[in-house]
Amino acid sequence: MLDVFVMGGLYIYRSVYDPVSSNMYAILSEAEAVIFDPHKSEELTELLNKQGIQKITILLTHEHHDHTSGIYWYQEHFDITIICQKLGAEWMTSQKYLRPTLLLFIIGEMDKTTGSNNLQLFEREFVARNYKADITFDKELQVDCNGHQFMFYHIPGHSKGSSLIVIDNQYAFTGDSLLKNIPIITRFPESNHKDYLTKALPTIQGKLRDDMTIFPGHGTPFLYKELLNNNTLNVRFR
Repeated sequence: MLDVFVMGGLYIYRSVYDPVSSNMYAILSEAEAVIFDPHKSEELTELLNKQGIQKITILLTHEHHDHTSGIYWYQEHFDITIICQKLGAEWMTSQKYLRPTLLLFIIGEMDKTTGSNNLQLFEREFVARNYKADITFDKELQVDCNGHQFMFYHIPGHSKGSSLIVIDNQYAFTGDSLLKNIPIITRFPESNHKDYLTKALPTIQGKLRDDMTIFPGHGTPFLYKELLNNNTLNVRFR
């Protein structure tokens, strides 16, 4: 199922990846599309084909498998360009990336709690591949695409290659580095709590405004000001 958020002149589509409830977002223009954190979606593919989309720019908020598992699908069906932070790009070319150990553990634990069977579903559908990013950056990057400005900022902590992506200084895609009512995880093997506090948090607070709409990696979009308490960002961790 695709949700659509009308934000000024932008139509931002969202698809939720059932095994871990992670969000993929897509913005379509006449002949091109921008996709954030792709997973395989028949509904989005149908929409892309209906619109005559041939070229796709894939933007990654970070390198975890629940936010990259669909790259292969769009790579096979469209002409794609991948943009991500360089540490995330390095991870996607590694041998360890081919085995999504962390995600398998998380889905398995969720299955025990909910009684679901998402682990079996994920293992059946997961395609193990390495990916080479076309454009990478260290600290920040500006990309102009289809009349819109995309700003990328490195915000390590949840993962080494986590990024904050801001469109037209109005809409921000935060991956798993800023969520509403969901704690930020900084205890994964590739996470770093100190990096989040000293690098990610100051960048997030410096680049986001009260009235900005946040499109998180999990959960529904919200206004940045909803996380503020006396003008201070309220973040919980686990």
